[in-house]
Amino acid sequence: GREFGSEFEGMSYPTLTAYDGGGVKVLFDFEKTDANSLTTVIMATFKNSLPDPLNDFLCKVAVPRHLDLVIGPASTETLRSRGGTMTQTMNLTRKRSDGKPLKMRLLIEYKRGGRAVRETADVTDFPADL
Repeated sequence: GREFGSEFEGMSYPTLTAYDGGGVKVLFDFEKTDANSLTTVIMATFKNSLPDPLNDFLCKVAVPRHLDLVIGPASTETLRSRGGTMTQTMNLTRKRSDGKPLKMRLLIEYKRGGRAVRETADVTDFPADL
């Protein structure tokens, strides 16, 4: 069978592991309508490998001033145990095509067994040609 998405007309980029810690993994997949577009669509997938469900799951994102970010709604607020996932789409736009690198900071918050957990992650290793 053909690769999923191989018929998609846009550019193709490798999946980025944006965060991996404490049983939670965040994967970013990227889409651009064309190579010169200043906007990158990020499909974020959050995965829970823990034996407990994660409730009130929330990811906040901060970007530097040269970027604009629009975040869509999360697919769920609960990541079930052992493989539960949540997806969320982000549109990241450069205000100018000045070649400044893409970067963002994630603040991940959730409750595990009634205990509040907060994790932060700086994401800087975006594919070079985005």
